Amino acid sequence: MSYPEALQGTWFVVPTPFHDDGSLDLESQRRLADAAVSWGIDGLTLMGVTSEAPRLSGHERLDALQAIAEAVGGRIPMAVGCSGPGVEVVVERMHEAKRLGAMAAMVAAPPLLGDVDALPDFYWRVASEGDLPLIVQDEPAATGVTVPVSVLLPCLAASGARVVKLEDPPTPPKISRLLDADGSLHVFGGLGGAFALSELRRGACGTMTGFAFPEILRDVWTRSRRNDARQAAAVFDRYLPLIQLEAQHGLAVRKELLRRRGVIATHATRGVGGGLDDDALCEVDEVLERVGIEPGPGRLEVE
Repeated sequence: MSYPEALQGTWFVVPTPFHDDGSLDLESQRRLADAAVSWGIDGLTLMGVTSEAPRLSGHERLDALQAIAEAVGGRIPMAVGCSGPGVEVVVERMHEAKRLGAMAAMVAAPPLLGDVDALPDFYWRVASEGDLPLIVQDEPAATGVTVPVSVLLPCLAASGARVVKLEDPPTPPKISRLLDADGSLHVFGGLGGAFALSELRRGACGTMTGFAFPEILRDVWTRSRRNDARQAAAVFDRYLPLIQLEAQHGLAVRKELLRRRGVIATHATRGVGGGLDDDALCEVDEVLERVGIEPGPGRLEVE
């Protein structure tokens, strides 16, 4: 299975918007996807951790995917998270993703897998049956499975996958170990962009995250590709308080920022304790003022 060169740069992991009553908000889903394309990103990742995919029913998942695909209309590439408890579920989701026009499927280890030595066979099977290029997602916080480089490399070899989304901190040294072993790999960082600058310096091909202002990370990536390390660091440092704010408060604050951008209606999540108290909302105000951002749906001009 060939891998397009488009699998690099800054990819936005699309959150799933909900109404205040917890029901799916497809109007916001379409508006968010359309806006994200206008922000100048390189691609969209659907049904990632930020999308709250495990909390969606099968019908909700398909409705959200179709809404995004329709809004995007093929303007930029899409990858779809197809992780699941076993090969059959993953393969079914990969076929669904292909029908919707995805260029790749992102697949993590089955949750709470007892024996990581079984992973190469798992990835061989989903690659053989799923009929889409794979992005191997290394995300122990979501799966409960820690995959050492000594196992991750055989997973890539068995599946033919050339792309990794790496979210096992500390990510920079693990990126170095992977690329030292196989310099042809494409490794994306994630984790909200918290380590993006260091990841790029270690050879990451880009960042794949739901950070509410992906234009910032796109600018850091562009400057890094131009070997303008000083300016890449200056941009990253300027907006780091915003990245840290999302990391501190989680998905609800990310959705609140997107709400303030005018692209979703509420910051509602389906996670436990997903609301924001008055202190958190005041902190959002303060950080936005500190970094000099007035949120809006248009493309942020990074300074």
